[in-house]
Amino acid sequence: MNHLILTIGFIFIGITMEVIATSILDFIKSRDPRLKGETYLWMLPIYAVVPFIYMFVTSTFGESGWIVKGVVYMTAFYLLELVAGLTIKALVGVSPWNYKNYRFHFKEVICLEYAPVWFIYGVVGEMYFGFLISI
Repeated sequence: MNHLILTIGFIFIGITMEVIATSILDFIKSRDPRLKGETYLWMLPIYAVVPFIYMFVTSTFGESGWIVKGVVYMTAFYLLELVAGLTIKALVGVSPWNYKNYRFHFKEVICLEYAPVWFIYGVVGEMYFGFLISI
């Protein structure tokens, strides 16, 4: 297993998906046809951690069903988002993301509304993880 390929692969897909998602959300909010998306340099090391979550889950819960693994992925992504958000906020005074306008947020760096997103990202991302391992 080549850790460099996994790390670069998850940084690439993470940044790409984030730019696509933010450009779509920006278009929905402002109707700006430029489809402006954005991300932050802080996200590179965060996305670099993600393949290690997949390694852990596939080795520990490999025989479990997709629902169990989806819940584990969702929990791990929440934990990563919480630790990263609070750490960055402590270092520079602000987190790159802010969920203060969401009803069920915790310290503005995670929110319950994203549970389905993290669940789906975990389950679908496992297929991407398998693809990267096969390279």
